[in-house]
Amino acid sequence: MHRKALRSVIGAWLRGYRNIFRFSGRETRVDFLVFLVVHYCVFYAATRGVLCFLSGENASYQVALFIIGLFSLLATLSYNVRRLHDSNRSGLLCIGYFLFAAPIVIVVSLALPPQNATNLYGPDPREGRE
Repeated sequence: MHRKALRSVIGAWLRGYRNIFRFSGRETRVDFLVFLVVHYCVFYAATRGVLCFLSGENASYQVALFIIGLFSLLATLSYNVRRLHDSNRSGLLCIGYFLFAAPIVIVVSLALPPQNATNLYGPDPREGRE
């Protein structure tokens, strides 16, 4: 993989965790999709690792799985809110996460076209990119 593309992939994934508590602003479809793919691969590996290495412990593996799940939920939720903002929609649409409709909310937010100008939620995140 080309070095610049790899940095872009890793950057999109890390941005999800750096901005885990930022529910304002906008994100692009490509960055959100890259985040989801890398995130779920890492999430799967982390949960498998916890289950393999800590399953003999009393409650430590349950605590570890809870923490991994909580960070996963917060990172995905905040990225999805910013993605909805990019299409000039309210982040409140993510209430579907708590109604067990998370896959539907994610697919819809990936399919929504962006608003290619500054909107209520901030400037276009594609401005300034080559």
